[in-house]
Amino acid sequence: MNLYLVPFMKVDRKLALSETRVINLQAPELGVPPGSYAIMESYCADPHCDCRRVMLTVIEERRPTTPLATISYAFDRDNPDAGPFLDPLNAQSPYAEALMELVYYAVLSDALYLARLERHYAMTKAAAADPTHPAYAALRESFTDDPDEYLEPLDAETEAALPFSEFKRLLSRPRVGRNDPCPCGSGKKYKVCCGRKS
Repeated sequence: MNLYLVPFMKVDRKLALSETRVINLQAPELGVPPGSYAIMESYCADPHCDCRRVMLTVIEERRPTTPLATISYAFDRDNPDAGPFLDPLNAQSPYAEALMELVYYAVLSDALYLARLERHYAMTKAAAADPTHPAYAALRESFTDDPDEYLEPLDAETEAALPFSEFKRLLSRPRVGRNDPCPCGSGKKYKVCCGRKS
């Protein structure tokens, strides 16, 4: 069982590539070095969850596999945990606070961008509920109706087929207890949010 958010790139790659926001810094700002910082979107794909959140991961073009900041943001602004805030379940770089501030002022203050994020959220939920959608299988892998399945060990064949780096990444993910806060950032306990059984 995977309880993690799904990059929007898995839902609609072409649209994700064309609508990804990038902050270009020609000079240092708030202590962040010059560079091109892309803001990647991830969403909870469980069609039964109404978390109404996006996880924004900031990467820099020279090291696209290294997340520099992971920011949680709720669309419902009256939510007590609306954010934006740095997600405590993800490693953050020394630039994370400054990048969050840049993201807040450069993109999260743009009503059109926020509408786009909400549209992408709805597209992700719809794709996860539609067996005919090309991304359906990949999205369904991001959650399951059985929380105990997550604790089952990988069989030897599956473990052997995984590249070491991917296996190491899977092992390094924090485990989520039933009474822990839900990793989607809703503020609810995991068992009553993304971990609830249908």
